[in-house]
Amino acid sequence: MNPFILLVIGLLLVFLEFFVPGAVFGILGGIAIAASLVFFAMENHSPWEVLLYFTTVVVLLVYLVKFALWRIRKTNSKHSLYSDADQEGFVASSFDHSAIGKHGTVLTDLKPGGYILVGDKKYQAISLSGYLSRGSEVEVIDGQEESLLVKPIKDKKL
Repeated sequence: MNPFILLVIGLLLVFLEFFVPGAVFGILGGIAIAASLVFFAMENHSPWEVLLYFTTVVVLLVYLVKFALWRIRKTNSKHSLYSDADQEGFVASSFDHSAIGKHGTVLTDLKPGGYILVGDKKYQAISLSGYLSRGSEVEVIDGQEESLLVKPIKDKKL
């Protein structure tokens, strides 16, 4: 069989795997690409030609994966792997942006993670300055995934 046809079929199957769950297309694509390499090597090519073919296949796979990931990001967000929207049965992991800049009180020791109280809401938080004891006053400066990032408020001297 022609190794170039097998290579194209394998690359198409690997590309399809990004959009169809189940790993079947990815496995078949990998087998087709491996068979393409074997058939090319069996056709009495010089070692340099085989090395060049192998390198070309690797480069094509890298660009194919980059293109597939770019394409996924450009698709409708409800079908994307990068979705940050809530889905049935799951809640997207995101911190409360409105808490940034507000002051709060440490509810549990932050070692560096724990809980804080901002207003009347309890939040998961991470201290950027290491250990903070319960009752310390903190300022929310940012967020990461579902946690708020906080720093201690320095006592003001009069």
